Amino acid sequence: MSVLRRKRSRPQKDVEHQIRHELAVILPILRIEECAIELQTFDPASGTAVLLIKGGCPECDCSPATFIQGIETQLRLRVSELKAVLTTEAPTG
Repeated sequence: MSVLRRKRSRPQKDVEHQIRHELAVILPILRIEECAIELQTFDPASGTAVLLIKGGCPECDCSPATFIQGIETQLRLRVSELKAVLTTEAPTG
């Protein structure tokens, strides 16, 4: 008879560190130099990360929000604790 074992959860700061690392790996692919996407918060109970989007691409209509679905997919593949990604935008001015 096998015993099902629950996967040990990592400390919140380790998960947050991995999310920040993965964003640093993923974001250069977007090639939008005038913007940044940062981890604002991570809730380990729900597995939800909130990303803060700053800036955009002044030469085109694209923004990081355009790519958020792909970013979320890549983050969820790379960070097993992540279940959902929400975004907020920094005020411009």
